[in-house]
Amino acid sequence: AKLRKAARHLLTLDEKNTTRIFEGQALLRRCLRMGLLTEDQKALDHVLGLKTNDFLERRLQTKVFKMGLAKSISPARVPF
Repeated sequence: AKLRKAARHLLTLDEKNTTRIFEGQALLRRCLRMGLLTEDQKALDHVLGLKTNDFLERRLQTKVFKMGLAKSISPARVPF
């Protein structure tokens, strides 16, 4: 919610505004570092397109399940 709110605020500013340029680049870098966006999605519009599922796909238990190390999400949560 905070990322989307910041992106909405920055999109209301003029494209040449230094605040939009500086904070927009910082916001996009943060999203790239967290793995929410890819290199080809470096735009504030893509930040608005993020859904809850995009955040949930980053969770460790989801990664463990997707890699096939656990039979379902529940055993992926439980330590060995």
